Amino acid sequence: MKKRNCRFEVRFTKDELSDLTKKARKARLTNAAFIRRAVCGAEVREAPPADVPALIQEVRRVGNNLNQIMKRANALGLLDVPQLRKALEDNRAVEKLIADTYTVPSD
Repeated sequence: MKKRNCRFEVRFTKDELSDLTKKARKARLTNAAFIRRAVCGAEVREAPPADVPALIQEVRRVGNNLNQIMKRANALGLLDVPQLRKALEDNRAVEKLIADTYTVPSD
């Protein structure tokens, strides 16, 4: 059984439908999903450029590498661990900033 089984019909002018479709495409949503999010009060933003998920993945990879280096350096006492810890914190802050800016909460 479908989750959404209540139907509601809305009529638009050509211009209104065109505006709705443009906004939905920018957000990479269907018209119906766009309307549902707008009705629920969610902020509907434009979808991020295609390279943003790759950027987030790369920042996470670098953070993971920093974390592994920090653990190894701490165990061997070789590197300046506080400076490495600061670099890891900076990396996590950048990751959070990118993710908060470009991700849209799911339905």
